[in-house]
Amino acid sequence: MFRDHPAPMPAAPNPPAPGPGEVAAWARAASDPAAFAAEQQALGRVWTFLCLDAEVAEDGQWFRTDLGGRSVFIQRFGDRLRGFENVCAHRFHPIRRERSGKGAVVCAFHHWRYNAEGQALGIPVCDEAYGCLPKQLGARLKPIEVEAFAGLVFGRFPHPGGESLADFLGDAAPILAALCPPGKAFTRFCAEVPANWKFLTHVTLDDYHIVAVHPSTFGANGYLKAKDVTYARFGRHSAYTTEPGDDPVAGVLADCRAGTYRARDYFIMNLFPTFGASQFHTITLLGRAYYSVMVLRYAPLAHDRSRLEAWLIDGPIAPPRPGLLGVFDRFAQKVVARIVPFYARRVLAEDNAVCEGQQEVARQITEDQRLSPAFETRIGWFEETYATELAAARQPLAPQPPM
Repeated sequence: MFRDHPAPMPAAPNPPAPGPGEVAAWARAASDPAAFAAEQQALGRVWTFLCLDAEVAEDGQWFRTDLGGRSVFIQRFGDRLRGFENVCAHRFHPIRRERSGKGAVVCAFHHWRYNAEGQALGIPVCDEAYGCLPKQLGARLKPIEVEAFAGLVFGRFPHPGGESLADFLGDAAPILAALCPPGKAFTRFCAEVPANWKFLTHVTLDDYHIVAVHPSTFGANGYLKAKDVTYARFGRHSAYTTEPGDDPVAGVLADCRAGTYRARDYFIMNLFPTFGASQFHTITLLGRAYYSVMVLRYAPLAHDRSRLEAWLIDGPIAPPRPGLLGVFDRFAQKVVARIVPFYARRVLAEDNAVCEGQQEVARQITEDQRLSPAFETRIGWFEETYATELAAARQPLAPQPPM
């Protein structure tokens, strides 16, 4: 039932057992702001999904989000994507206040203007204010690394010796390319949730809660059967499916590599630390099954607060049909795109409510979780990766060879 695909993560070090009354290591950042800050500094080095490429497809378009506990924005300059911390180098006002937009990089506080490299080259009356030219002042925004893949934009803070995005994704890459191809129509919605991001992310890895939390949707037919559930691990990442077969995830991976994948049954791909993409069946009409893909991220804002960011996109259906059937397919997909957000918000609100309850008692979590090996094993994998990443961040950097 549980399979590891190539490139598993090294075993995580065992965290010290909590003392009497201490919060367990896995939940410490949900109750301690200092632990949360340290955690986010460590995870900011990891490639993290930030937005869809379609949201920054045009010259000048930008998107604001959070990475490693810091506000950042991504912007397109011609054919290049750039990312910066969302703080002016002058008096530390945020450059971007809205979630997204289009326009030059100009701070609203004093109208300092920055170029594509983050240099402040448009400083009002710079000669009178500072006695020099803007370029001589040397002020610039702090950059982040950004890269797009399969319609998704990832970012991280610069890290000497850090791996490439391709290495980070590994075997998850062809699956993402099939689930989230560029150019698909999408609907985005977001909301703040008063709960730690890990509680919220754990729910996306939990297949045991569906009857209790989603009784009228995913849990309407009762509990999953362990024999019908398959999990696979891709390095830091994991996947889940209810497709039949001895190794259905391997079959999905092979089809994605060959470019022959078509949506079928239920499939989820999670990337560490905060990305989830779930493919699900919505409706069958005139012999054709229609699917949607929900891309989801819980961006950490504080130890007890996160931002839900969700995108609903058309799923990978069978090849286009000619004539009136093709017209009907396009119409049906538009109808699905209007209906699905209602149910998606409802399901997510049910998940969020449970996590808000966990947050209320976060200071009382003094033990490890009692994870079901049949339905919650991916949470265990996630926690192994989490512990490994935090331990790696505490290691001193190896000395660099002389130039």
